[in-house]
Amino acid sequence: MLLNFQAIILILLFVPRSYSNCKDQKCKTTRIHGLKSSDCFNMNWKEFPKCLSSDVEVVDLSFNRIRKISRSDFQKHPHIKYLYLADNLITNIEENTFEDLDKLETLDLSLNALGKLPPTIFKLPSLKTLYLSQNTNLNLSESIQDASPISSPITKLDVSLITSENEPKDFPDFGEMIYLAKLNITGNQFNYIVPKHFAGLCNLQILDHENVTAFFKSSCDCWVLNNWLEERNVKFSKFICSVSEKDCSSHQLSEEDSKIYETCLKKLHHVQQSKFLCKIGIGVGITIGIICIIALIVIWRWRKNKIQRKHEQVKTVSYDPVENKLLNK
Repeated sequence: MLLNFQAIILILLFVPRSYSNCKDQKCKTTRIHGLKSSDCFNMNWKEFPKCLSSDVEVVDLSFNRIRKISRSDFQKHPHIKYLYLADNLITNIEENTFEDLDKLETLDLSLNALGKLPPTIFKLPSLKTLYLSQNTNLNLSESIQDASPISSPITKLDVSLITSENEPKDFPDFGEMIYLAKLNITGNQFNYIVPKHFAGLCNLQILDHENVTAFFKSSCDCWVLNNWLEERNVKFSKFICSVSEKDCSSHQLSEEDSKIYETCLKKLHHVQQSKFLCKIGIGVGITIGIICIIALIVIWRWRKNKIQRKHEQVKTVSYDPVENKLLNK
């Protein structure tokens, strides 16, 4: 009995720290739109929890005190689709941190102290929404340059308030982002903006740029950009230009920028056409499947009725030994 008690004490003493933390401070497990979710919001976590379910799909670790994340944190959770890490103390993300998150669709890294992003973020195959707001030390231009060309299917990108007061930064050259529909650059100070910065954003539908301060390399570039965004029916507020629109009436989008836009548009149309054909193929496949099932049911019922009729015919026939012949009843 004494030995058993001593063994229990030893086990308790050597329980791993991560397990005891999880036991004392467990994230709330729920279902959100059918997805398994771990709600760890504002629980004073200082590292990624070690006891989350391996099949978790939504993880909310916003408003904690996490300083570092690494690949080992996510290797056991390859099914994560939505990851919220806003308002932590993250300063650096290693190159391969998100390498195993092929299903990740939304990543929120807002309100941290990031200086640079690993290029792999812009290579995630399922990433659609990326929040980077209020990382005032973030060198986004360099991060994107290292990741070029961006292959993630990002449709919404928030890079608002990533510049410090009176410390303008270069506007990021996104290159071709054929899926990007909404871009938020609110509250930033950029060294300069040129139409080329938007030439590869051929699917852009909403541009939020309130309180943005930026110079244009050419005074008329301001009107070229305004007019071009209007022609494409992008929802935005006109940039304030330092010259009259009449003085720039002869200025148009450069041939180089037009080619970038046309190339982007062709790729976008190709993707849209492929998706459309895929939907048609799926629809046709489902229709054929339904027709086959109906045909099988009809054939089965026809055979069943045929067999039933034969049985009924057999029952109505009898043998008369006197007359030495079959009689129908």
